[in-house]
Amino acid sequence: MRNLRLPPRHLHPSRGYYNESRLISRSPGSEVIDIIIPVYNEEDALPGFYEQLAGLPLSIRPIFVDNGSIDNSLGFIRSIEGATVICHGTNKGYGASLRTGIRHSTSDKIIIIDADGEYSPQVIPAIVQALDHFEVVHTSRFLDEQNEKISPIKYYGNRLITTIFNVLFRQRLTDLYTGCKGYRRQCVAPLEMKSDGFEHVLEVSARLVRQTVIIKEVPVCYIERTTGVSKMNHLRETLKYVWLVFYYFLTINKRLGKQLSKQPKQNQT
Repeated sequence: MRNLRLPPRHLHPSRGYYNESRLISRSPGSEVIDIIIPVYNEEDALPGFYEQLAGLPLSIRPIFVDNGSIDNSLGFIRSIEGATVICHGTNKGYGASLRTGIRHSTSDKIIIIDADGEYSPQVIPAIVQALDHFEVVHTSRFLDEQNEKISPIKYYGNRLITTIFNVLFRQRLTDLYTGCKGYRRQCVAPLEMKSDGFEHVLEVSARLVRQTVIIKEVPVCYIERTTGVSKMNHLRETLKYVWLVFYYFLTINKRLGKQLSKQPKQNQT
């Protein structure tokens, strides 16, 4: 791993975030890819994760959103030269971290990837390439059956939610709840996203497909975490998502991808 230099720190007094916005360039003149990385107590996983990220043959702008970590995660990501670091101060939720990261991104292509190392950053070039032809690209742990060691609660919970989503929204996805995905800016930035928790993934997907956006999937190598502790209660979240998928199906306007309750009565369809 390359030596990391500690950049000067600037704490915004009103917004409460640190921002060191410089480009990590691997290919001069190439397009810049914003990579949004939500972080919460990942000090053990971050060094190995960043080593892979920094080795990608891309010009990238890492945007780390620390969600109130109480370990040394914030100290590590602040030491990364060229990264943008945003600190929530308190745990506002996974979805809130992604909304913050998207607001601070500027590139046409936006990648979202978890910092726990379960999804290999090596898949990012394939996502970037697919974004030349699609507005949304999800990685899939099940697309080519290469990942055998997935816990039953994760496997069957995801399969259940994905199947219900596919039936209701007429999709053919294999892995709805993926922790690594890519978006074109014009597609995701205007969305009226509300969810603060892990249900953000479901909300965004529902809003996008209601606007007839095609979600492309690419296979990813997935290795369940060996450090730290998962932040998701998979059984509880699965039960919640089953309810939410029906809720979004019934309440999101098919044409605009907005909540029907927000529309004037005469405009509802």
